[in-house]
Amino acid sequence: MEQPVFVDYLSMKQVHPEGGLPTINKGCVWSVDEDGNVEWTTHRAMEHEGSFGTKLRLRCDGFTVEASGNIGRFRRPDNLFGYSYEECVHRWNQVLQSFNLPPFTKGEMFSYAGDLFMSWTGAINTRIDLTKNYALFGRDNLSWFMGWLATNQKGRLKVGVSPDGGTVHWGEGSKYVYEKFYDKLKEMQRKVKRHFVPEDVLKYVEEVGVGRHELTLKTRFLTQNGFRYLGGTSMSNLVELYRHRSQLVLTDKVPFDDFNEIPMPFRATAKDWRDGVDLSSSMKVRTFQRHRRALLVYGIDIATACKVEHLRTRIKHKEINPTALVAPEWYRRKYG
Repeated sequence: MEQPVFVDYLSMKQVHPEGGLPTINKGCVWSVDEDGNVEWTTHRAMEHEGSFGTKLRLRCDGFTVEASGNIGRFRRPDNLFGYSYEECVHRWNQVLQSFNLPPFTKGEMFSYAGDLFMSWTGAINTRIDLTKNYALFGRDNLSWFMGWLATNQKGRLKVGVSPDGGTVHWGEGSKYVYEKFYDKLKEMQRKVKRHFVPEDVLKYVEEVGVGRHELTLKTRFLTQNGFRYLGGTSMSNLVELYRHRSQLVLTDKVPFDDFNEIPMPFRATAKDWRDGVDLSSSMKVRTFQRHRRALLVYGIDIATACKVEHLRTRIKHKEINPTALVAPEWYRRKYG
């Protein structure tokens, strides 16, 4: 809890070729052909619930151990601040031990000719959520900042906003990476109705104006970027990855009162967009697509209407410094 970036949700699995492990599941699902022969069988994961409503999913067919869930919050009244990757693996291993299952291990390292990254015989990561809290120093500042974020599209990841305005997200439904920034107080207030949330934590989140940024790294992303194996994953490397991927949250590329950095003719298109011109109707399809691709580099998506409140937000952002939060001493003593 001494560093601002931490792991929240962690899914892993490991194959034990020798077998003989306890079978843990919630029954089976199977398919039969027209002759009544079983074509395939799948063991449903068992849900293991902690003392504060957090559910973990665990499954073992005698050979493969699979685990998934918000291990950082398990058996804790709150997870405003969480743990490193290594600490989360340790917490998972404590759960596995309680079911008489072997721990997740690195195994042995090996490589094939032409491989970009080293391979390991041990546990595999199938999902890692990286999380960081930011202080916006007030509810109004947080609202302004999220309004600015809502105008920004990240490459091919389409931006979206939840109905209550409490979450801005990119890449919803992606099998590669999903990203979101949300109002932590709103998220906690929803949980209050179902689970206990400490009053002192709620007060702290409201006073500081906490916004949370999360990156959900899925199997394909982990494989292609060298984070597939437990043996090849470290918190220091994950922090470096977070810094690289989080630039939109930390940087405002183009102030709306200055378009001079944008070359012509894209500058004229950007100004028309700013002034509310319906570019999709006034431009030819190919021209629109070409200008959109060029302007996305500057953080401008002409496929999304420029709203006046968002325009003010972006100028306002020059005065707002999202500051990384680490767990204060009182929090570590009480909830660590």
